Amino acid sequence: MEEKPSPGLFDLLTMGLGVALAIGAGLVLGLLVDSWLHTGPALTFVGLAVGVGLGITFVVVQARKYL
Repeated sequence: MEEKPSPGLFDLLTMGLGVALAIGAGLVLGLLVDSWLHTGPALTFVGLAVGVGLGITFVVVQARKYL
């Protein structure tokens, strides 16, 4: 059975940065659309949820290399 490599520091930092960027981008886009449409915080929360979902998806895809 082939042994899979362990994630290095760079891999872990990439995952963390990817999550932070996904959440931040979703939040900022939600805020911008909210201010444009005058819809209050509703779309900010939607953007935040989308960003969290994308961040989780990114980590799962990256982590599968090591499972």
